[in-house]
Amino acid sequence: MSKKLPKLLIVCLMVVALKANCQWNVVCNSGNGFVDNFEIFNNDLYATGFFNRICGASCNYVAKFDGTNWQAVGNGFPNAGHHLAVIDSVLYGAAYQPNIDSNWFYKFDVANFNKMGDGVYLTTAVVGFSQLPNLYNMIKYNGNIVVSGEFDRVGSKHISGIMQWNGTEWDSLGAGISGHNPLSSYPDPIMYPHDLCLYGTDLIVCGEFAYAGGQPAYSIARWDGSQWYAMGQGFNGAAYGVEVYNGELYAGGDFTLSGTTPLRYIAKWNGTNWIDPGFNLFYSDTNNYSFIHTLKVLNGKLVISGGFDHAVVGTDTMQCTSVAAYNGVIIDTLSGGLPGNEIEGLIIYNGLLFAGGGPLNDSTYIANYNLPASIPTVISSNIVIDIFPNPFTTQTTLTLQGSNHNPSLFIYNLLGQEVRSIPVGTNSQVTINREHLSSGMYFYKVIDENKEVLGIGKLVIE
Repeated sequence: MSKKLPKLLIVCLMVVALKANCQWNVVCNSGNGFVDNFEIFNNDLYATGFFNRICGASCNYVAKFDGTNWQAVGNGFPNAGHHLAVIDSVLYGAAYQPNIDSNWFYKFDVANFNKMGDGVYLTTAVVGFSQLPNLYNMIKYNGNIVVSGEFDRVGSKHISGIMQWNGTEWDSLGAGISGHNPLSSYPDPIMYPHDLCLYGTDLIVCGEFAYAGGQPAYSIARWDGSQWYAMGQGFNGAAYGVEVYNGELYAGGDFTLSGTTPLRYIAKWNGTNWIDPGFNLFYSDTNNYSFIHTLKVLNGKLVISGGFDHAVVGTDTMQCTSVAAYNGVIIDTLSGGLPGNEIEGLIIYNGLLFAGGGPLNDSTYIANYNLPASIPTVISSNIVIDIFPNPFTTQTTLTLQGSNHNPSLFIYNLLGQEVRSIPVGTNSQVTINREHLSSGMYFYKVIDENKEVLGIGKLVIE
């Protein structure tokens, strides 16, 4: 997709490519608008984007799929939708505003979407989607719904870029998000807080902005519940997506630098700075606009989508169009991806990976793929790691041979959230107890004191 209306602006251990045996199945390629986002609600797949006609159904920018048929969802949105999310069993929505006017955050009552609280405004709005009161994303943080977007006023309150619902009205998060990133090559003076995620006890916001809490923070920042902080030197362009996977924070966008560190549209946070994650996704034709838009943990993998047609790992280059999966070690090109399309919507529905987007802004494309919920055990050349029994019911034992650098074991759930850390030290064995862990699949990583990853694998608790 060409660089759009601001998404719109619009919008190693070891790493190898997997040759998948699976194939993509087309769910729908008839519609008049790009698919931005998916969500599951009441067992149906909900989609939003730039369409008012999708897969044979007429709608107002929101439609749902029951596994067989598509249909409209109540009154939908008055303008193109950007994001849907279920928070505490309630469906919420955020949409664009293509005019110099107010915009609203929406709450679904199972029949229609209704305005929630006061409207948002941007006093410097300019017609043309370059700088307007668009809303982009939402998340629950510290018990409140937090929403990001391009606004500097909510009702009569001065609230900039990000707001939280206190149960009755919208409040600010400190001085909020403001300004246009001066390092960005994008010409319009947009304020663009786009994606949100939780990283430990902090809230991470990314986009294309200059300030967080009044302090310089180029396109990415963190909020600890009371104060804003910059994250390293930020980026020289937009960061569209941010996600935590296996306890590590990743960001994707159209950036190529963090300070003087070269990057290629995706980066990993090392606790101090943004670094190259060991792989890159981009268009081989430099005339095309390369970008990473969406990062989501699905079936135990970090699934990545946007505008690209190649993946590079070390000296290896492979076809990888618009969507890929990463397990912390291996890039899966997902059978080469979806040529001719750019992808932003990702979700698991009925056991399959659904990817949504389109070849153009005024076209629709949805396909699905069997993405196995597994991750291989990977051992570095001189390390032997064994966990037995696995699966286990009450406890298991990790045996480690070959490391003398005080390693530790980290365990993560399927959302990539750390649930346990156990020092291994100089011991060759450590016991893993089930306590406080429910049945299901988990992933582990063994890291030494030099932050070298010694091994990655899966744990199953019965």
